[in-house]
Parts: sequence; structure tokens; C-alpha cells
Amino acid sequence: MRAYQCGLGAVQVQNLLPGTSKTCARFAKARGVPHATIHLPDGSTAAWLGPREAKKVVVLFHGGGYMAPALTDHISLAFGFSKQVRGDVAVAVLHYSLASEGANHYPCQLQQAVWLIGHLRSDGIGPSAITLLGDSAGAHLLLSLLFHLVHPEPRVSPLKLDEQFSGAALVSPWINLSTTSTLAQSSTDKDVLEAAALRYWASNFLGGVQPSPWNDQLTAPAEWWHSLPVENILVTYGDNELLRDDISVLCDALKSHPKLTVCKAVGEVHVHMVLNRFLRINKPCESEGVLVEWLERRLTNET
Repeated sequence: MRAYQCGLGAVQVQNLLPGTSKTCARFAKARGVPHATIHLPDGSTAAWLGPREAKKVVVLFHGGGYMAPALTDHISLAFGFSKQVRGDVAVAVLHYSLASEGANHYPCQLQQAVWLIGHLRSDGIGPSAITLLGDSAGAHLLLSLLFHLVHPEPRVSPLKLDEQFSGAALVSPWINLSTTSTLAQSSTDKDVLEAAALRYWASNFLGGVQPSPWNDQLTAPAEWWHSLPVENILVTYGDNELLRDDISVLCDALKSHPKLTVCKAVGEVHVHMVLNRFLRINKPCESEGVLVEWLERRLTNET
């Protein structure tokens, strides 16, 4: 995994893997899930997986360093890895524009996320019916969105909401793009991430844009963390993660939130629950169990 991260450029990865839209279509066909396409103002799209009349929606921002498309296991993650898809829940997967050295730099992905939420709202789906889910770079995008909704990024169209999201799940969030922590500047044999890959992905994504609270969230003022428009927050990560120090700082910033759940899983690596399935390891995974239970509560209105 580490050799793959450092051996291929962004465009090579994007040419090698099927796009997120194709992966969503294949997932829907294999599972017999209704599938539709949401068209956003800049020509980007999102997949709607599930019944149009769904009462609850999970919005997925997938990981991949902002430069790789979603895997099938990312889509499964949004369904709680369940083989039986619920009849009252849909998943909306944002096909955000993938960054490379010369294209799709920040803040275009944030703008696309804002458009998707605006589209859902115009369809009568309010934030209280929406659970946001992001892993790694997708969790970074999720936090950018939450910040923007309360403290608008000047380069992105504002969006006013009149209620909170039901929940936000951050799986192994990559939230320090300046990678200043000692741990994140060095590699470890215990994790699948490479420090050099993190620097490359961050450079591609930012495209020379200076760090700000929207794109480098650990620099956000303390008061920003007190006004996040979400009722329930989950953070999961492994104690073998290259990013664990940064995620620990994030958890400290979030600790004033009244409904915060944190799972630091012993022996787990970056986005362990997805890699566990992608690599066909399929061993018991603490973070997956916590995520699945937390997500079920959001979708059944349990506290």
C-alpha cells in the first residue's frame, strides 16, 4: 500500500481506477438498489442510491487524498456494511472533482459539497434527516463544509440552514494538511500511510492556496468548534495511525460538543474498517462496530 501511494501520480491513479460514478452504478446493480444521478451546477454529479422517498439520507464524502475515486467498500461503509439495504434510507455519494497537479484544486470540492446539500434541501430533505459521513480526505471535506455553513469561505457560495444535521461521522480524519506534527512527518511500519504521500496529496489539493481554517482545520479559532451545526459527532481512528496525534488534537477541540463519541481503536490503522474489507482481511474491527451502531441510531432516531 505504501509503495502504491508513492509510486503513482494523481493522474495515473485516476486512469487506473474506475470513477466514483461507475463504482456507484456497479454497486447499485449488484445490490439491486435504485440509482439516480444528481446534477450540480458545475457539471459534477452525485449518486443517489436508494428510494426517492427515503426518510433518512447518508451523505458520503469518500477518502482517497482528494485524488483517488471511491472504492466499492466506501459505498458499503455508507450503508453500514449491511448486505440488506434499508427501504427507508438512501445514500448520496458526492462525485467531487479529483485533484491533480494541474486541476481541481481547493475550494472546488467544498463548493460541490455545498451545492449537494442545497440540492437535497430544495428536494425537501432537511439537515435533521441527513447524516454526514467522511473518511480521511472525505472527513476533511465534511469539516470544511460544517465550518463554511457557519463561517462562510469567501470563495464559496454561502448556504443558510435553519436546523442541525442529525450526525457527522469522521473516520480517520485527515485534518492537518500542513502535516506539522512530528508523527505525520515520518512514516511508520504500523500504518498504511506514507508521510511523503500526504505531502503530495496536500500539495495537489491546495494548488498553492494558503492554509486557512477551512482547508487546514486545526488552525481554526476555538470558537468555531463550539458552533458546528450538527447534533451528534463520531470520530474513529486507530492507535497505529500516522495521523493519530492530529486526530487527538481534533478530539480535544471537539470535546465541548454535548454529543461527541470518540473511538480510538487498539491495533488499528488508517481507515481500518475500509481496508479490512478491501484487502479481504475481514477480521473483527472495533471501529467498524462503533460506526455501525452509531449510524443505526442516527437512522432510527435513537439518542
